[in-house]
Amino acid sequence: MVSILNSTANLVHRTPLPTSITREQAIALLRDHDFLIHLDPELSHYTVAEAPADANPATKYYQVTDIMHTLPKGLWDSTVSFNSEMTDVENGCDWIIRAPLGIYQRSKWLIEDALETDGEGEHKLCLVEDTSITCTRLLVGVVKGKCEANWKGTHERFVDRLMAKDQ
Repeated sequence: MVSILNSTANLVHRTPLPTSITREQAIALLRDHDFLIHLDPELSHYTVAEAPADANPATKYYQVTDIMHTLPKGLWDSTVSFNSEMTDVENGCDWIIRAPLGIYQRSKWLIEDALETDGEGEHKLCLVEDTSITCTRLLVGVVKGKCEANWKGTHERFVDRLMAKDQ
């Protein structure tokens, strides 16, 4: 693909975590790849994939299939399968998606110290989803739009699971 036809979108979403949650609890949940994959609201199924011969041993590979709604109310749905690479890092998980049509998405799911701008009230920690999407100019808006539409629910389910484990 000629790079002049590609575009990149960058998104950063931050969600403050309840003060009862420890850094260790939050990072442990980010390293639960099964849970992270299941946060995908369009997930149909996934399987563990074989790692390439030259792969980083810390990286885990998955083949993920999503259900894509092409018409409202499920009148015409299709599926798309893509390769997913997840690497646990010091404060979370680095997640790379390589999808058909040249879509490349890298999301860094991290636990960071909360900033003053991270919501009202006292917060010690924050879930940060730092995403970069690279694909054709025709698709970048669609992929970015899906990320923007889904992040709040995804972060909410993450916090809900943390709170359930904290009980």
